[in-house]
Amino acid sequence: MLKLAEIFRDGMILQRDCACAVFGKDDQVSEVSLILEGKEYTATVNDGQFLIRLDPHDAATGLSMSIKGSTDIEIRDICFGDVFYLGGQSNMELPVSRTLDVSEEEVKNSNYPYIRQYRVTPQYNMAEDEVAELADNPWVPAVPGKIGELSAAGFYCARRLYDKKKIPIGLVLGAQGGSTIESWMDVSLLSEFGDYESQMKPFMEKNALTNYLKAREDGIASWRQALEREDEEKYISSIPKEASDFTVPGMLLKREGTDHTGIVWFYKEFELKEEPEEDAFLYLGNLIDADQTFINGKAVGRIEYRYPPRKYPFDGSILRKGMNLISVRLLIETGEGGFVAEHPYYIRSGKEKVELTGTWKMVKGVSSETPVPSFKMGQEVPTSLFKTSVRPLKDFTFSGIWWYQGESNAEEPERYGEKFLAMMNYWRDLYQQKLPVIVVEMCDYMDPITCEETEGWASIQAQQVAAAKEVKDCAVVSAKDLGAPLELHPQRKSELGARMAEVAEKMFY
Repeated sequence: MLKLAEIFRDGMILQRDCACAVFGKDDQVSEVSLILEGKEYTATVNDGQFLIRLDPHDAATGLSMSIKGSTDIEIRDICFGDVFYLGGQSNMELPVSRTLDVSEEEVKNSNYPYIRQYRVTPQYNMAEDEVAELADNPWVPAVPGKIGELSAAGFYCARRLYDKKKIPIGLVLGAQGGSTIESWMDVSLLSEFGDYESQMKPFMEKNALTNYLKAREDGIASWRQALEREDEEKYISSIPKEASDFTVPGMLLKREGTDHTGIVWFYKEFELKEEPEEDAFLYLGNLIDADQTFINGKAVGRIEYRYPPRKYPFDGSILRKGMNLISVRLLIETGEGGFVAEHPYYIRSGKEKVELTGTWKMVKGVSSETPVPSFKMGQEVPTSLFKTSVRPLKDFTFSGIWWYQGESNAEEPERYGEKFLAMMNYWRDLYQQKLPVIVVEMCDYMDPITCEETEGWASIQAQQVAAAKEVKDCAVVSAKDLGAPLELHPQRKSELGARMAEVAEKMFY
């Protein structure tokens, strides 16, 4: 049966002015053909695989192509433009929807149907004889209702380029939060930098990494379930008598003897002077680690890990004029956690806004003798993303790469620059493309628990800056000043996009 690689689908953007390839599988025929604008291309099928190379094409929109093999496939709404691979970790992955505090008006006024993003969701399979498949994901246009899904750094850069050049822009987003640079490197490169083979070995059998990640998920779920109690309902609607004062923002810390692994309940009474309106919104800054939040006994929001801002729109009918109660069930995974400073804490009903910083009440709930089970994420395993998110695209054509990574290497920064050089050289050889690269220098950051810079952070920044001299066709854009000290994921991605676009215009146009 004819099956194209999943990136080839309605709405796709292919690289202009290059001999692009369309590839896939068909184990029932010896030849596959493709028709684009009346011109027919053919390719022989070898071992069930085929690759059709198209002639260079000018920038264009609204095209269709048909592919014929054992079955027929029609692809519509095709564009030719400039396509960029977005690699790295969470600051490249961070979606537009997470930047609305500072860029809401810009986003509201944005409608760019010819900026589109394909998400490379890694289909983890590390077995040496297995070829990873691309994910069944759509090309998402930067239009109202969908724009929030796009990489913020990617979109804000692409928007400025499109405004000037009016050329379609494709963003192939491979970035994965928490990924190390080693996960992006081919196995053949790693032996030069240390014993990574022992880290990979447990995952090299078929489905081994997938099974491990399922065990990770089950282990964390079991640990959390052990902290649940049938009588928790009593903590939701009223402040327990034994509750003590707690200042928000603030942390439970080992050095202060206040740490607690498990459940902690936090409470804040607040007064509304006006009649509540349906349009209500709670902003609980940033919490460590997972929260379930209630207002007047009704659930208004829940996030399962520490990094996303707690932005909870809700139905204001649960509010009342006069006194109201916020109850937060906070799960602290490793003993230290709480309410991170330098983030917004307020509630809004219509036009009435109440600040929530200051004195709260707190009571410690169920505790655990052990922290949450420690597991690697798939994107921390050396060579995992190279195998699942880079190599499957080796025949796809790009204008260049935008790279924002380094946070996960800050505790072991040695030779980061050398690894990046080796990685880029290998990618260029594999793709047989020039692949100019824009590197983002990480923002300054202090850990909200220790209030200190992560060891090696400055070293990574210095090595990122040095990449412009060490790596051919490489430019560096700084995000160093774009975040608050305790903000790992700065929202000022539009400013970063402006800086990237200024460099990209010189590199790619």
